[in-house]
Amino acid sequence: MDLQAKLAMLMDLAESVGIPIRRVPRGTDLADGRGGAVVRLRGITMVFLDPLASPADQISVLAEVLRDREEIQNRFLPPEIREALEGGPDRA
Repeated sequence: MDLQAKLAMLMDLAESVGIPIRRVPRGTDLADGRGGAVVRLRGITMVFLDPLASPADQISVLAEVLRDREEIQNRFLPPEIREALEGGPDRA
């Protein structure tokens, strides 16, 4: 699975469990140059992804927010996605 496909799948997964995703280019307060940021705003977890960052960096941000979500523990996920969530050697 290529990085763009992983990124798209992780974005869909995040939104399916109620995590809104916003695309915010680098240079703003919310995009810190690591691919994006995870924030809690009024009790809601949100992901801000930097569209200028590499897909691997964006995948890392999404994996961070999804890693411990109970909603996905019993869901079928392709092995490459599960590995990214578990922080495997080649996380992206």
